[in-house]
Order: sequence, then C-alpha cells, then structure tokens
Amino acid sequence: MGDELKKHQPALTIDEQVENLKSIRLIIEDEELAKSILNDISYFRLIKAFSLNLKPKNGLYKESVTFEHILNLYLFNSKHTKSDIFSIKNLNNFK
Repeated sequence: MGDELKKHQPALTIDEQVENLKSIRLIIEDEELAKSILNDISYFRLIKAFSLNLKPKNGLYKESVTFEHILNLYLFNSKHTKSDIFSIKNLNNFK
C-alpha cells in the first residue's frame, strides 16, 4: 500500500484549463478574465485550493458556482493573509 506513485496529468494549456472547468460545470461568466487569471495564478493554487466543498464527490461543481466565486475566495484569503502577517510583524516589533 502506498508504493505506487500517483500518475501526473499532462499539462493543459490555459484554453484547455477553461474547457476542463466548464466540463465539470463551473460557470465561467468572463472567459477572457478566467484565462488571464489562470495565466497569472496557477490552476492548482486557485482551483484546487479554493474549490474544496464546492464539488461533491461526483467531481462536478454544485449548481451556480462560478469562477468568480472561487476568485473572490482567493482574493479574500490573500488580502487577509497579508494583513495578518503584517499585524504579526508589527506585534513582534513591540516586544
């Protein structure tokens, strides 16, 4: 058990990533925005990390989940993580 390595999927182009997301029922309202974001933020950093609980075990997104929802979760997390790190650094300066 555990001796087999998981096979890696071949790399997908940005267009293929968008098509893959659409095929698993993610609603993409602005494909050009999605392509731009996927080009700047890796698929795995954005989609894999912030899609948890948005896809049941069948692998398809719940109805009405959009790319923009996932992007907003990412941006919210990014903003608060940076803010928290800044606050911790400032607290350390007072010791």
